Amino acid sequence: MRHIIISLLAAVALFTGCRNNAGEQQSAAIEKDSLVQDKYGVNVKINPDKKVVYLVFTAHFSENDNGRFENFDGIVPVLDILKEKDVKGSFFPTGKCFLQEKYQEPLRRIIDEGHYLSAHSFAHLLLCDENDRSISLVGADSIAKDFAKMEEQLQRFGLTKEQYNTMIPPYETYNNESVEAMKALGFNLINPTPGMLNGMDWTTPGEPGYVSSAQILEHLWNYEKENGLNGFILLVHAMDYPDRTNEDRVYTHLPEIIDTLREKGYTFATVKDVKFE
Repeated sequence: MRHIIISLLAAVALFTGCRNNAGEQQSAAIEKDSLVQDKYGVNVKINPDKKVVYLVFTAHFSENDNGRFENFDGIVPVLDILKEKDVKGSFFPTGKCFLQEKYQEPLRRIIDEGHYLSAHSFAHLLLCDENDRSISLVGADSIAKDFAKMEEQLQRFGLTKEQYNTMIPPYETYNNESVEAMKALGFNLINPTPGMLNGMDWTTPGEPGYVSSAQILEHLWNYEKENGLNGFILLVHAMDYPDRTNEDRVYTHLPEIIDTLREKGYTFATVKDVKFE
């Protein structure tokens, strides 16, 4: 009888252990984020089964024209809007932005107000030909040197690699070679979800290819109605491109974007807590 009891206890322990292990594995599976990648292995959707949108903001500072065309001048109004709406975003300015005195306080605000801060390279390198991505324009060594300068700026604000190791590639343009080089430097790569016109807010009124903020928003809402925006990485440039009025800057419409998405049942998240592996 004693042997039978011992055997029964051992069986119960084994069964309980199996259940616990299965539970732990199931929990781990639940905790891991679902990621959709493009053909280059860059993440373009996060948790597409959930009504969550990831607002991402990029910027560059063009030193050759003292920031006339490319700048980070939209950062303060963007932060003010996000604070008012109680929404967190993910910011990816280039290292050049970190060098400008007028952006020091806003950069600190990004961290202090709980947003995600990484970068968009240091000098906004065009990694490959935009018309033929098989043609690399920057090698792995040059990417490494540029990223070292970028990381130096991030660390100057007290951030560690673990805190900024997710980034958007410069120009949102890359190929297999550059993706491999960036990943080898320890970065998780994300890119705005394809299908939106948001990235066209740099175009100039009156010139071929111009896309107004009204057209961008109309396209956004039509796309959402037909396809939904689950797991979307939604790009907004925190930049004041020349010759566009304030009304023609997409970031000024953030209140409408946030309110409308909330009314449709979406929530907002940052890449800070995304589990890439």
